[in-house]
Amino acid sequence: MLVEHLENINSSSDISQIAKNVTQLCLENKSYYFLNEIINKISTLFIKERLKCKTFHLILDKLEQFLIKKNENPEKIIKFCLYLQNNPIVQVILSSCYLLGKWVKKDEHKAFIYCQNSAEMGNAIGTCNVRYFYQYGIVVKKDEHKAFIYYQKAAEMGDIVGIILAGYCHWNGIVIGEDEHKAFIYY
Repeated sequence: MLVEHLENINSSSDISQIAKNVTQLCLENKSYYFLNEIINKISTLFIKERLKCKTFHLILDKLEQFLIKKNENPEKIIKFCLYLQNNPIVQVILSSCYLLGKWVKKDEHKAFIYCQNSAEMGNAIGTCNVRYFYQYGIVVKKDEHKAFIYYQKAAEMGDIVGIILAGYCHWNGIVIGEDEHKAFIYY
């Protein structure tokens, strides 16, 4: 009977092809629990490296080292991440991968979308990373004022990079007038 009910599903691209055939049977028979555990570990590692103010390149290299050490294929893990739409750190990781073309085909538009999704979920890292796209005019029109707003939001949320960049803008009068007092508060 269950098979009959499943055959009648005709919406949302048959529920995204039944979640891409249950994520290819949990990426070749690894348990969903095991894969989620790996995702949690790379998410934690991403945050730790971010707190050290490391670049996207260095953070992804660190994730790759971790995955290789665990005998995991980074491309397969990232493929699994594509189905975890409710995890803001996974969204940031995917954004970084698409921005740099690491484990996926480079796609700056997708990078922006994943980053924006993370920011919309209230994630400080995602919020700070959205500023990158506005600061450099990647996929969106270059807008230093919007970039500053994202720095400031991220700083208010406690993101270390956002704090440093907001302080830098106040100290140097970038976008706004110089304000050594506010710079001091951020630093």
